[in-house]
Amino acid sequence: MSFYLWLKVFHIVFMVSAFSGIFYLPRLFVYHIESDNASTRDYLSKMENRLFRFTLLLLSIGIILGVAMGSQGTNFIVWFSQSWLILKVFITFLVIGYLIMCKKIMRQLSNNACGWTSKSMRLFNEIPVILLLIAVIAAVFKF
Repeated sequence: MSFYLWLKVFHIVFMVSAFSGIFYLPRLFVYHIESDNASTRDYLSKMENRLFRFTLLLLSIGIILGVAMGSQGTNFIVWFSQSWLILKVFITFLVIGYLIMCKKIMRQLSNNACGWTSKSMRLFNEIPVILLLIAVIAAVFKF
């Protein structure tokens, strides 16, 4: 079995794991926004911070594995001439931007200065689903 296939397996596993955290983090925000209890909000802040750090670690490893997969080709520059791959890289940057936004929301929540409603946060939670769907379609169909 080739080294490339092992990289691919671990890339998929780490990306799926990262997206699990990305899907759950805004859900914690909803609970945080809806909570009236200060100790519950403190506990949720701790959960959010732990989940954020772990998700960031998983995403970073997934990105490194993706780059390692690309480096296995004969010509690294040709790698970026494929439109499906350019789209996946673009989506990766959008996911990183999404996590940066999550970090800002975490700060706002910990300072009790968050202007988000639970309904708007539920909508915010749907963004990574759309990004993941586009990335998977691009990877499968290689358009």
